[in-house]
Amino acid sequence: MTARREWVVLGTITVAWLGLLLGFALLTPAFGAPDEPAHVDAAFRLALGLGWPHGGEMHYLAAIRQIVEHPVPAVDRPTVDALLAAVPGDSPAIDPMSQNPPTYWLVAAGILRLIRFGAHDWATSVLVLRLFDVVLVTALPVLVWATVRRVTRSPRTALVAPLLLFAVPQLAQVAAGVTSWAPMILLGAVLVWLSVRVLTGDRSWWTTAGLAVAVTGLAAISALGLLAVPFVVLVFALARDERGERERDRDRDRDQRTARPWRRSALHAGVVVVATAAVSGWWWVRTLLVSGTLLPDALRGVTTVQPYPSGGANPGAFAGRQWDGLTASFFGDFGANQWPLPPMVVDALAIVGLVALGWSYARRGAGRRVMTIALVWPVLVVVATLAYNWRNYLGTHQGNGLQGRFLFVAVVALVLSQAVAWRALVVRPELRRRLARIAAVGSFAIALYGIGIAYRGAWENVQFRVTPGGLSAMAGGSLAGPLPIALAGALFLAAAVAAAVFVWRVAAVPSTTTTPVTGLPLESPPTHEPTVRKENS
Repeated sequence: MTARREWVVLGTITVAWLGLLLGFALLTPAFGAPDEPAHVDAAFRLALGLGWPHGGEMHYLAAIRQIVEHPVPAVDRPTVDALLAAVPGDSPAIDPMSQNPPTYWLVAAGILRLIRFGAHDWATSVLVLRLFDVVLVTALPVLVWATVRRVTRSPRTALVAPLLLFAVPQLAQVAAGVTSWAPMILLGAVLVWLSVRVLTGDRSWWTTAGLAVAVTGLAAISALGLLAVPFVVLVFALARDERGERERDRDRDRDQRTARPWRRSALHAGVVVVATAAVSGWWWVRTLLVSGTLLPDALRGVTTVQPYPSGGANPGAFAGRQWDGLTASFFGDFGANQWPLPPMVVDALAIVGLVALGWSYARRGAGRRVMTIALVWPVLVVVATLAYNWRNYLGTHQGNGLQGRFLFVAVVALVLSQAVAWRALVVRPELRRRLARIAAVGSFAIALYGIGIAYRGAWENVQFRVTPGGLSAMAGGSLAGPLPIALAGALFLAAAVAAAVFVWRVAAVPSTTTTPVTGLPLESPPTHEPTVRKENS
């Protein structure tokens, strides 16, 4: 496959992803994404200079609760200044976002100040922040492609892998709302990509600097980002071991830095840890001193404790709730988690993915070791999420499990695992061609179905139909009106059809090599030796 063709196919897939993101950003009603009212409220508060109270002490602006609880048609939306004058002060409701560092909302507040948000209606502010988040995650298919290509060294596998993002339409809906998860998804993707580079031989300081930025950014946005610190340390430690095995039979008298790789690995890992501690460590020390925990439950004081069923706490019921909630809110639980994909579809996607991954360990395949190390990242996220939910279950007796979006910070590692697993399981060229075509058509079909569920839930009273009444409601109640929604839909459909055709044709081309082609974005071949810059003598 030529580099030019690979560029074209990857670009088309990325345009289709952008179209899907824009479709959700424009189609979803204001405050209709998970936790969007809280994110918008936090951004408004900082833009107004109202400060950042401790977790559990920040209240919603009364104006925000007014427009959330009493939506009005687009023609009746007041400006932000008029809204704040008409409904001043705070409401009794607690905004839980202050349990996190204010990093994302400070950036969002800066954007609001830049567009002079007080002079525009409030929907303009929501739309601008949504588009900002769309920009952050537009490059996700490129990062998936670069990661999978680095590990498998297969151009065809690397082009099919980004299609799996479309099979997780909840990812697009969450990332296209006003949410701190958009930068978390981007930084998590960069984290996995650069970690894979380290595991495949890259020891350049540029890669380490990128990892330091990614980990520091994650830790500066959410407590979940702190898990990236031990993950990166593990990556450097295991990369050292892998390289050491290949150096045993080599000349021991070479450059001293190569003879003692563990020192250099420790130095690179130390740079990431120190950078993260220097930038965001103070916040978490402060949080620990004030609340006694790294992640206080900001809503604990206003949450009613329900009585346990007979028999007390039930781990089995808790586990069932976690499976149902986490899988549904990962693959597709649209709106504010009230319009799900059919449970049969969700369970099928989850079970097939897990079975394929487990079965692949019975086969020998290139990249399995790198895949296993990369999977430590989503495993850490799942364990932390379950521990957090169990803590809340014991405290409130409510087994909430709708945090599937937490796994989006590790979505590149999950896609990588599926790419490596299926490549190990399906070895016949004809079956691989069929699998690539099924992935293209099936993923785009799931994405289109997800948009359909979001549309009918928001504008058709959950009925699977398209009626003049629903279109009229969408025209009068959406953030941008019908024309931008139609253009975003056309962009997605055109790019999806083109991408499916390209992948269909690429799959039919006999594979001649698995060696990476040079001159491609974010790509260089894996190396066994550390990447060291030569100094002029």
